[in-house]
Amino acid sequence: MPDTSVVATPLADQVFTMLRRQIVEGVLPPGHRLRVNELAQDVGTSSMPVREAIRRLVEAGLAESEPYKGARVRQLAVGELDNIYDARILIEGACARLGTINAGKSVADRMAEHWATLQATVDAGDAVAALEHDDEILNELFHAAGNPTLVDIVHGLWDKCRPYRMLWASNASDHSELWQHKPELIEAVRAGDAEGAERIVQRSYEDAKAIVREMFAAR
Repeated sequence: MPDTSVVATPLADQVFTMLRRQIVEGVLPPGHRLRVNELAQDVGTSSMPVREAIRRLVEAGLAESEPYKGARVRQLAVGELDNIYDARILIEGACARLGTINAGKSVADRMAEHWATLQATVDAGDAVAALEHDDEILNELFHAAGNPTLVDIVHGLWDKCRPYRMLWASNASDHSELWQHKPELIEAVRAGDAEGAERIVQRSYEDAKAIVREMFAAR
């Protein structure tokens, strides 16, 4: 018989989406214990959709399950930081190259529109919201690659990486360093320079990894 305790429901989807956002935005910090009854009371539902949502958070790499203790928001670690960014360098570099090969002027134009919105958000002092617009710039390019499976893999890496990016966004004294490579990337896409776009994405993640590593050392 199927295990109905892990069957996805619309309510479980809603709880998962809410908890996922709270984790990536830092509302639920690393190490926070995900207590089923407490969360069910907070969201006004039974325990079953909460259990399903937590199971999916573990599968997505945003939470970790401990025997006899339940689950908690995943702890941040330098080793994991390196692994995630190394994977992003490899996979997203390839996505940038493939996307640039297939992208037309309209893709570069939409990337530029997201860049303008990102700048306005930064000027308004909301670096956290700006991270979402930063993702949209890359989304335009990666979808142009024409490989939905690659995009799904990238989005999974983004979920794992967001707590580290939140650490950066919350502690950086100069937020311009978070997205300094984006204008250069947009111009490479506009020029059809696929290898250049790949190098820019890879270099940006090498820089990001080094900066967040320094923040870990400071902590």
